Amino acid sequence: MPAITFGERSDVCTECRRSALAGGVAPGTTSTAAAPSGTPMRVSRLAIMRLMPVTTVLIGLNVAVFLAMTATGISPIEPAAGAVLEWGANWGPLSLGTQPWRMLASNYIHFGIVHILLNMWCLWNLGFLAERIFDRWTYVLVYTACGLGGSLASLWWHPMVVGAGASGAIFGLAGALIAALYLGHLPIPKEAIRGTLKSLLMFAGYNLFFGAVGGGIDNSAHIGGLVTGLALGAILAGHLMSAPDVRRQFVIFTFAGTAIVLLAAGRFVMKTNGYVAVVPRAEDALQKGHPQEVIDDLEKIAAQQPKYTPGLVLLGDAYLQEKDYAAAEKVLTQAAALDPESPEIEQMMGEAYSGEGKKPEAQAAFQKAGELRKAQRGR
Repeated sequence: MPAITFGERSDVCTECRRSALAGGVAPGTTSTAAAPSGTPMRVSRLAIMRLMPVTTVLIGLNVAVFLAMTATGISPIEPAAGAVLEWGANWGPLSLGTQPWRMLASNYIHFGIVHILLNMWCLWNLGFLAERIFDRWTYVLVYTACGLGGSLASLWWHPMVVGAGASGAIFGLAGALIAALYLGHLPIPKEAIRGTLKSLLMFAGYNLFFGAVGGGIDNSAHIGGLVTGLALGAILAGHLMSAPDVRRQFVIFTFAGTAIVLLAAGRFVMKTNGYVAVVPRAEDALQKGHPQEVIDDLEKIAAQQPKYTPGLVLLGDAYLQEKDYAAAEKVLTQAAALDPESPEIEQMMGEAYSGEGKKPEAQAAFQKAGELRKAQRGR
């Protein structure tokens, strides 16, 4: 992101804000800013950080969580999904079940040092502008709401993928700034607004394209955060230059409404993909040897989501434990058609065939399971 060349605090009176928005400070070793009297002054990095308290705290929280994760032995380069999940990553079976707090916590967790460095660099640049345009609490609420919007979009699009990172919130911040600059009638030179908008749009467009063609990038969270930010920025734009009391009241109403919308979106995602929340409970029951506790729920999932492989596999396992080998063969055949490279499914198929007395089929399934395991080890 190019340096932003205007701005000041937005929690002061309207006239002071108009005056402040005419000048600015750009991130860097030193730069110039307009003092209240209009006299240029030199600003150090420490002074810039003082001008960016919200951004500094947000970056500090992300870095603190990352350091705490690595201190427990998690790889700082390429942490395993299971390890990140233990720290609060977003995952449908838990987030849509008994741990919805993961939708927020996952915004402060990252998959390795490259991931966090890229996100924090973007947050630093976008945050510099956000602290000039929004007051501090508005900034925090926009960032949080956009992070939640990104998490919900991810849970709706692919609930079985483990997701984490600040990028949903960061994309949302970019969206809010785009809408605010375009619609806000701020006392800023048009040339400066055009240049900044171009930079923000390029940031969003390039990263969405890269997320679409690259692997391992949760573009659904990016889009969810961006859409949430665009909507919030458009709503807030009309009151950015209002008197503090008027602006404060409008912000309260805006985010009360935002909370309602996010809760409604959460209910929709739960209704659509809530079936994945059965997975942890089913796994626990099967490990304890109590398949009868979850067979009804797993049968409902198989009927509603016939292409949901984890549900079919768990149901097959439950049938095997109940010694209902014919039913196990039926659902495991469906699962094998969806995931023909799974040695675990072939192993279970072999057990089902054995229970039915189909020795040739059982032998073939066990042999295929061994071949698939050998092929996986060789990759």
